Amino acid sequence: MKCLALRSVAIAGFVLAANTGLAQEATVDVSAVSGMVVAPVDGDIYRYKAVLVDNRNGGDDLYIFTDSGDGWQQAVYARDIAWRGGMYGQEPWIEVTQSGSLKLYSENSSIGRGRWEQILTIAYRDNVFKVAGYTISYYDTLDPDAAGQCDVNLLTGNGVHNDKKFKTNFKALPVAEWTMDTRPAECAQD
Repeated sequence: MKCLALRSVAIAGFVLAANTGLAQEATVDVSAVSGMVVAPVDGDIYRYKAVLVDNRNGGDDLYIFTDSGDGWQQAVYARDIAWRGGMYGQEPWIEVTQSGSLKLYSENSSIGRGRWEQILTIAYRDNVFKVAGYTISYYDTLDPDAAGQCDVNLLTGNGVHNDKKFKTNFKALPVAEWTMDTRPAECAQD
């Protein structure tokens, strides 16, 4: 009975109601929560809370809430921002950097020949949460020459793909506009 009460409280704690009109009211089963972080921010908000949720459809959704001193308000809903497989080594996660940016990791490090890790760096700029950086590393488990890495600062457009520098016109997008299929063309695997 105590466990059921705690589960109900936990689920009630993750009722993600959109007071800003960004999404319909959503209730998230606590077992679907992949991760949650809270970080301070300088500027017009004091802190943000990021909640990564398994959408049970092969992806994870990201909710970001902000607190400007008057309680938590939903600022972002990004559907299918990260790929999710069905087993260990295919589960996305989030963490906060020392500077307060959010890093969202997704990977396939467990199945098939094509292994990869993708990192989205999310930063609060100009009063908007944006995907400010994109990094992908990939390799083939049977072909040691089929490997690479691409890292792009989407705020400046400067990037490096397999030790070759490039400049992209692909700019930092608001987080809600990014999906698991979004990436700069310059980062296509060789």
